[in-house]
Amino acid sequence: MNMIRSYRSSRPIENESLKSALSLDGFSAPIISIVGAGGKTTIIRQLAREYEAEGQPVIVTTTTHMWQPDDGFYLSSPDLELLYRMLKHKRPVWAGYPEPDGKMSAFPTAFLEAVRMLAVPVIIEADGAKGQPLKVPGAHEPALWGKTMVLLGVAGLDAVGGRIREVCHRPEEAAAFLGKDMDDRLECEDIAAVGLSDMGMKKSMDPFMKFHIILNKADNAERIRMGERVAGLFAEKGFYNVVLTAGLGGTYECTD
Repeated sequence: MNMIRSYRSSRPIENESLKSALSLDGFSAPIISIVGAGGKTTIIRQLAREYEAEGQPVIVTTTTHMWQPDDGFYLSSPDLELLYRMLKHKRPVWAGYPEPDGKMSAFPTAFLEAVRMLAVPVIIEADGAKGQPLKVPGAHEPALWGKTMVLLGVAGLDAVGGRIREVCHRPEEAAAFLGKDMDDRLECEDIAAVGLSDMGMKKSMDPFMKFHIILNKADNAERIRMGERVAGLFAEKGFYNVVLTAGLGGTYECTD
């Protein structure tokens, strides 16, 4: 069972879909970029499934690297005619050059410009984290496309309590950003600091982009409390576009 809980008001709101939690129903064909760590691919797959369930074709691609799909259609070259035929089936179309390691890499920006004219949702993975639950972007990151309408920053709550060297991508940079040692333990306040910093999840974001933070892997009561603590820290800064998620990949242990 999934948990998708938003904190847009003084009381948490239980949502039936990630799309509703992120207020995506107000966009007919959003361009969504996802950065951060701790479950970006899971979030992408969830959104793609929700669009498919509504009979809405969706394009999933990357400006960096991401895993190749295990469902939907896979466009392995920027062939627009083939893309049009795939979209008629109203299923997710994953688009990127195949790589030997099972990932796919970005098509030229001209492809993104072309698909922007198709008036279908586009979901872009714009960051990499080597499977770690938290990251601070490097000097060259994220690979954020300027036409992005909605920016989603993701963090895994399994990072809280772990040592920075164990739970952060590029731990040296994360420790320096947080003013900590790599052997220090990551706290809820650290996720909040990364989330709202212009050098963290908001790096390269234009003012017109709608920004949400997703706190993923709230898979038990302790992590839910952590997520609520982080959401509270965001609220203290006047930021309420926070979503707490669990079980999107198939596991949700908490019964509270």
